[in-house]
Amino acid sequence: MTLLKVSESGQVYDVELPNLKVTRDQGGGYFVHGRGHFEFFAELDAAERKRRQLELEGGFGGRFP
Repeated sequence: MTLLKVSESGQVYDVELPNLKVTRDQGGGYFVHGRGHFEFFAELDAAERKRRQLELEGGFGGRFP
């Protein structure tokens, strides 16, 4: 079963994606989501830095069940 989260703007995000993704929100800002993460950032650079940090900490292979 897929875990979905909804932002304040009403945009839906898949939290269980196998890889991390940065997506621009319709209400402004960016979300890092996937592999159990769902974090908001006002700036793209900060979101990309967090995505890279999480990928290095957890590896690039996706989330294991």
